[in-house]
Amino acid sequence: MNKKIENKFSSSIDLKNDKGKVWSAVFVSISKELGKRDIILIDEKSGTYSFKSITELINMLSKKNISFNKKRRVLEFLSERLRVLEKDSKIKNSIPKSKRNDEIE
Repeated sequence: MNKKIENKFSSSIDLKNDKGKVWSAVFVSISKELGKRDIILIDEKSGTYSFKSITELINMLSKKNISFNKKRRVLEFLSERLRVLEKDSKIKNSIPKSKRNDEIE
């Protein structure tokens, strides 16, 4: 995936095997439940998994024999992405509800 396209998808990170082939992706987004986040692993071979915590995701990656450096890269991505989502959430919540409704119309 070239850099231009890769940067458009800031909610996910690809995991590649030793040959550089993408085998899965980790995705994080705002949940339907207020104040919560969805953490999802999409594995090309075994399907999709949802995690309640980052620890659960890292444990799953360990079971799949993912290297320490790749797990650390996922943790860094999640940390940064969750920070951005939290910041966006605070900004959105600081806008009066009447203003938000005006933007929808």
